[in-house]
Amino acid sequence: MNPVHLLACNASLQVLVSSLLGTLMLIPLQPWGKRFASQLNMKSLLATHMDWYMLAFMQFGAAFIMDRWPSTASLELAILLVFGGWTNALPYLLRGFGINAFVMGGGLLQRVCAGIAGISVIAIIVAWTVLAWQMLHLT
Repeated sequence: MNPVHLLACNASLQVLVSSLLGTLMLIPLQPWGKRFASQLNMKSLLATHMDWYMLAFMQFGAAFIMDRWPSTASLELAILLVFGGWTNALPYLLRGFGINAFVMGGGLLQRVCAGIAGISVIAIIVAWTVLAWQMLHLT
């Protein structure tokens, strides 16, 4: 699979999902949707919405770099960024359902969610460190 295509397609999908989430977030603001407001943590949904946009644009950037400088293209890096692109926003989303995935504590479910969140951060940092290192050595 082409890493540029993977990143561009996944980033496009994330923009779509985030746009749909943003549209759904408008429902509690409508007069007929006020009853949903008490059931949703709008602050966490907003953080998820914005994080998925940011992570999508990060992937568009990586796709641009890999397309412009093909020697940096790596399916492994693309997979790390795709994984991080979806899972890095999960702590915000889960917080809306009462799971604090920012803290490695509590019950098993919370620890598993926090572990996945931690792995997503590591995946993104590793991918961008390797990509930046490759870019610095392109001369």
